[in-house]
Amino acid sequence: MKKYLLSIFVICIDTAVFAHPHMFFSSSIEFVFSKQALKGAYVTWTFDRYFSADIISGYDVDKDGFFNEKERLDVFENAFSYTANYYYFCFIRQGNKRTSPSSVSSFKVRQKNGIVSYTFYVDLSEFAGRELFFAVYDYTFFCDITYDAKNAVTFSYSPGSIHPTFQIMENKDYPVYYN
Repeated sequence: MKKYLLSIFVICIDTAVFAHPHMFFSSSIEFVFSKQALKGAYVTWTFDRYFSADIISGYDVDKDGFFNEKERLDVFENAFSYTANYYYFCFIRQGNKRTSPSSVSSFKVRQKNGIVSYTFYVDLSEFAGRELFFAVYDYTFFCDITYDAKNAVTFSYSPGSIHPTFQIMENKDYPVYYN
């Protein structure tokens, strides 16, 4: 009887372990315009100290505090590319059409004071000219993603040609269903 109760307890603990985030990062987005057209967005993720320590200890092989090209490629291939399975945690909506990037480019990794950041580019040129909703979240609850408190959204554009604006809001009309 004791073995049976212990087995149930272990199963309950195991289930509870997977019910909370295992990684924490803040996200910021820089939307890039050329003339009056939206071209894309640089998405930056700044990680928690624990994940950062793991990436630094595993991939900054020469321990110089920087990720050289070989180390950057290693991080991309072994610690970032799997996010394609989760749509890079990027979700785009224009009107009723929902989509996610099929690929990203210009991946960079850096660390400052023991905190790692990834930056990558999402091509948004097909969405130019109309209102766009862009969200970064994890529907699996594996990652706790927040928006950078000071610079959640920035714009790169020629002053005087356009006047982009943004709003961070909860989207109740287009719910997200979690696994």
